[in-house]
Amino acid sequence: MANDLDKNNNQKTIEHIIIRGNPYTRGFSYGQQLKEKIVANLHYYKVRYTLLDWTQVEEFINKNYVKALERYYPSGLQEMKGIAAGAEVTVEDIIALNARYELMRWNRDLIRKSQQSPQEFAKRVPKDKIEDMPHELPQLPHECTSAVCLSKATKSGDVLIGQNWDQNKRMLSDDMVLLLEVHPDPSENMAPFFMLTEPGTLGRSGMNANGLGITGMSLFSSEDYFGDDSPKGYIPISLFRRMFLESPNFPVAVKRLIAAPRHVSINMTVATAENEAFNIEMTPKNYFVSYPPFETDIITHSNLFKSDSFFANNSVKDTYICGSSLIRDRQMQRGLLDKWGNIDEISFTKAFTNHVGFPDSLCAHIPEKGREDLSTTPNLCTVANIVMNLTTKTLRLCRANPCNGVFYEYTFN
Repeated sequence: MANDLDKNNNQKTIEHIIIRGNPYTRGFSYGQQLKEKIVANLHYYKVRYTLLDWTQVEEFINKNYVKALERYYPSGLQEMKGIAAGAEVTVEDIIALNARYELMRWNRDLIRKSQQSPQEFAKRVPKDKIEDMPHELPQLPHECTSAVCLSKATKSGDVLIGQNWDQNKRMLSDDMVLLLEVHPDPSENMAPFFMLTEPGTLGRSGMNANGLGITGMSLFSSEDYFGDDSPKGYIPISLFRRMFLESPNFPVAVKRLIAAPRHVSINMTVATAENEAFNIEMTPKNYFVSYPPFETDIITHSNLFKSDSFFANNSVKDTYICGSSLIRDRQMQRGLLDKWGNIDEISFTKAFTNHVGFPDSLCAHIPEKGREDLSTTPNLCTVANIVMNLTTKTLRLCRANPCNGVFYEYTFN
């Protein structure tokens, strides 16, 4: 199934950096260590195409994200200030990277409000940016697939959580996939943690040394919006996952997720080594929870709302025009059920290599040149696979596709 691009990407390793100390100190270290990549990542989002008017973006950040960060996550704001200082960029730059999940939807929101076609809207792009634009507007959504196996499903009784992280292929070509290892200052009373992420951001999927794990998948709903009318402001979605892992236990972590204000939708799969897990589909005004069935102790998710409580609700609609999302989580579940009761890290990972619907499969690939017609998302691929054993506190990680990737194991030392 692999083409030359796949093979070249899978031969490389994911950059792993370690940061320590209080929020500002570790942020400054992060910014210094990855200055060149942070600047390059900013160039992609600011200059190439995604954020068409930086003045508007900066104004939105200061009116909405900064306000909420000061109230709900001041330590995260301090860490981002440290990153900005270390990388010699502005704090608005770093907040924008951490809010790129939201900000990359801005064009989609503007198109909807303008009632123009994507082609008509694209004519509004400044002439000096047209040559650098890698896509036609609007930006396609990013797709991911996650799974959790609780003790009944696994061979050793361990709790496993993992994900295929699907993103634009430039994450591989520009070497933007990163493993962040964080050792907080002792005064914070916070367990160390790992997070899979991209340069300049505080984290996406990960686990901590207390046995908490989290993954995230994009969702679109009729409640998603961009506006300055919230007195609380908004927390960027990627920071929800960091806030979860910085929590002392599962109940506190879950409450932090639910309480934080937001303006777009997201699904997160959360789990604890104490043998519990669930999916939480969050919209700006609601959240919908689904649990692993007691019979199987397995739950999977992709990019569509699927909880019973969502379908019982008439106030919010799923607005994602989907393709592979209809089958990826089913294929993942099928692969796990085939090994039910004997699942270990290897067979858990194997389930992520499913190629039904190739190249838009659970293990997503870039189509061969000239066969872009085979894919609804020809620039999208699996950029990393992460598998976390919350019981043994170990993490297995590979760059690019897990079907032919090289895996490395990480532990807390």
